[in-house]
Amino acid sequence: MKVLQILPAVILWGVVVVRLVGMRFGWKPGILPAVSLVAAGATLNIDQVYLAIDGLLGERNLLNLLVHLLMGMGMTELSRLLLRATGRASKHWKAVMSAVLVLVAAQVVLLLMSDTQGSATNFTDAFAHVPTVAWYQATFFAWVGLITGYTGIECTRRNRCGESKGFRIGFDIVSAACLTGVSAVTAKMALIVLEVFGAGGDYKQALYLGYRALIAITIVGFAVGFILPSYGRVRRGLCARRNRARDLGTLRPLVLRLVDTEEGRRAVEAAKVSLDDRNSRMQLYRWFILVSDIRVLHPELLSCHEHQLVDEIGKRIEQPGTAQPTATVRV
Repeated sequence: MKVLQILPAVILWGVVVVRLVGMRFGWKPGILPAVSLVAAGATLNIDQVYLAIDGLLGERNLLNLLVHLLMGMGMTELSRLLLRATGRASKHWKAVMSAVLVLVAAQVVLLLMSDTQGSATNFTDAFAHVPTVAWYQATFFAWVGLITGYTGIECTRRNRCGESKGFRIGFDIVSAACLTGVSAVTAKMALIVLEVFGAGGDYKQALYLGYRALIAITIVGFAVGFILPSYGRVRRGLCARRNRARDLGTLRPLVLRLVDTEEGRRAVEAAKVSLDDRNSRMQLYRWFILVSDIRVLHPELLSCHEHQLVDEIGKRIEQPGTAQPTATVRV
C-alpha cells in the first residue's frame, strides 16, 4: 500500500524537477504549477504524512479537503493545458468548468456539515455512518471522473499530424491514463455505495486495493506522459548546447585571428560584435555573420579548410534540432 502512495508522488516530483531544469533552457512554466499541485496533493495523501499534518490541524480531516482541492485543481489545469496543446479546446470546456465549480462548492459545504473528528486515512470507511461524507466523497470523484473522462476522450480524438514521436507517445499514455482514471472513479463510487449500505464485506478490501492501484496507474501515467515530451526537449536542448559550444570553439581562433587584420577590425567595429567567451546562440550567430561577411569581401583571409568549416557551421545552424530549437507544441 505504501508503494502505491509513495511511487506516484515521487514520479510527479520528478516531472517538477524536469520542468525546472527545462526553464534553464528558456521554457515557460507551462504545466509546472499544475503538476506541482498534484504532486503536493499526492504527497499529503501518504498515510504517515496525512496523519502527522492533520493532527496539527485538530484531527478534523480538513487536510482531506485540501488534498482534494490540490489534486482536483491540478488535474483540471492539466486538462486545460492538454486540450489547448492538442488543439481540442472547445466550447464544451465552459460547461465542464461550470460543473466543476458546483462540485467544488458542494465538497466544501458537505465537509463543514459533517462530523469528521479523528484523523482517518481511509476516509470513506471511517465515516461511512455519516451520510454527508458519502456525498462529499462522491462529489470529489465525480470531479475527477468528469475531468479524466473528458480529457481522455478529447486527447484520443486529437489530430496527430505534425506531432513529434515523444509528444505522440506521451499524449497517448496520458489518454490511456485518463481512461484508467475513469475506471478508478468507478471503483471508488462502488466502494462508497457499499459502505453506505454496509455490504460487500467479502470483496470490499480487494476492491479498495484495486482502486488504489488504478489511481496510482493514473497518476504515474500522467507523469510519464508529460515526462516524455519534456525529456525530448531537454535532450534537444543539451544537444544544441553541445553543438553550439563546439561551433563557437571552432570560430573563436578564426575570429581572434581576423580581428588582428585591418579588415577584421573594421568589421568588428561596424557590427559591434563582442569577443567575450560565452556559450549563447546570439554569440554564435554574430560570429558566424562576422566571419561570413569578411570572407565574402576578403575570401583570401581564410584558408580552404576554414572556408569549409564555416560552411559546415552554417549548415548546422540551418538544420532544425541542432543549433536552432526544434518547433514543437509546448505544454
